[in-house]
Amino acid sequence: MAESVVGNAFASSIVSPMRLQIVVFPMRPWLLSLLPGLWLSISVVPASAQERVYSYSVVHPYYGTIGTFTERIARSGDTTRIESHVRVAVKIFGIVVHREEGDHVEIFRSDRLISLQSATTTNGARLEVRGEAKGEYFVVTSPTGVVEAPSDVAPSDPWVLKQIGVGTVVSVKTGRIIPTRVSGGEPAMLPLQGAMVPTRHFTARGEREQEIWLNDQDVPVMFRSVENGTSIDFILTSPWRDAAVAEAHLVPAAKLHPAKE
Repeated sequence: MAESVVGNAFASSIVSPMRLQIVVFPMRPWLLSLLPGLWLSISVVPASAQERVYSYSVVHPYYGTIGTFTERIARSGDTTRIESHVRVAVKIFGIVVHREEGDHVEIFRSDRLISLQSATTTNGARLEVRGEAKGEYFVVTSPTGVVEAPSDVAPSDPWVLKQIGVGTVVSVKTGRIIPTRVSGGEPAMLPLQGAMVPTRHFTARGEREQEIWLNDQDVPVMFRSVENGTSIDFILTSPWRDAAVAEAHLVPAAKLHPAKE
């Protein structure tokens, strides 16, 4: 699940957000969860056989491009390390009215999250989150206190939510523990870089509504979070064909369970 990079007070001031036109073909449902109303782009930079870097450019529906998001995924043996960095500055007439910088590290052993380290500074206020696997729990420490999540908790990262169902998610930004339901999976043609790219569209509902579009390699070519009616999008900007051959299997899948009707 992606985290919003704009606070609720700022997001509620947005007017007339642009909407991405998507052609959806009804078929079978599937997945996704977690993220923000900004336009973002992604570039894929192969680093090695077991490492990939995805850089996203953030574009707000009203204020235009406001920053960058980068995710580095590396795997060695049964250990996967995911580093993400967000740098956002919203300017009006050249004056910064909102600034956010965040650095997050998730470490998996096989398909279990064993460590989370996060630091986010929003308009000068710093928020740190730590989490680690301890026995049958994942213990999260944040400014609000210490909480225990189930051992199969997943981070709020669109890369790990690869199936429909319900599960428990920890916000990489705030440390909150969020029951989340992922639905969808319908085929959708996404206009990207002058081409129509086949994807599967998922919706995750937890703390907020999140959307993700995955290509046939389970790479998020776009993800979105809806905050107070404002959609923030993250859109692939490097050649999308690079993502078509990316090694998405480097990232473990979250352990979601069948939803009870």
